[in-house]
Amino acid sequence: MTDQALPIINHKKCTVCGTCIKVCPESVLAIQDGRLAIANPKACTYCGTCEENCPEGAVRLEYLIRWA
Repeated sequence: MTDQALPIINHKKCTVCGTCIKVCPESVLAIQDGRLAIANPKACTYCGTCEENCPEGAVRLEYLIRWA
């Protein structure tokens, strides 16, 4: 996806355990310079797997609610 929201990483909570990297079906996340990073943003489908599996709650996805 392009021009969309991406997962938000709270680096204060992140312990760089790698769980989110392992579970991401699109290989979006990676460790760069010792920190979790969004290495492949265009591949992100916003599936929420990273957020659901982060043991520290350091990865968050925000959603926009639109009223019809």
